[in-house]
Amino acid sequence: MAGDADFVNAPNQILADGFEMVQKMSAMTLEEKLTLLETSLERAADRLGDITDPVMKRYYAMHPEARASFHEHGLGNTVKLEAEMVESVVYCLMNWLDRPQEIRIMFGSTVPHHEETLHVNSDWFSGLVDAAVHVVAETIPDMQQDEHELWEEIHQGVNALIADARY
Repeated sequence: MAGDADFVNAPNQILADGFEMVQKMSAMTLEEKLTLLETSLERAADRLGDITDPVMKRYYAMHPEARASFHEHGLGNTVKLEAEMVESVVYCLMNWLDRPQEIRIMFGSTVPHHEETLHVNSDWFSGLVDAAVHVVAETIPDMQQDEHELWEEIHQGVNALIADARY
């Protein structure tokens, strides 16, 4: 790579950033993956409506200590903060495939800021990603293996970004 800001989008591979983060693409085209992604998200919305509550329920079950942090940083409106955080995570998951650089930049600034300034454990970021992926993936029929594989690819990619963003 010529520099940290280089970005190469080839049919079977995306190379992004100076850490040489590599996201290997499967045999599916980006367009096919985006179609599957949309199908998954529409199914989840049809079955669950707003996914905030099931995501936060799972998240707090896995990270009960994060509840106090949401309460503290929600400044009297914890529900609003929870909704904003789930919306942000879903945005990142939705856009990981076609805009990984944007998502890398978001986490690259957000994770260190939250760790250093707000004393929010970076594991809580990946935990929220885990919860959101789990809630969506639960709505995917077992026979839709390609959708499950796609969500695993997205899950691994976003969590790798979070890991790279940690201090």
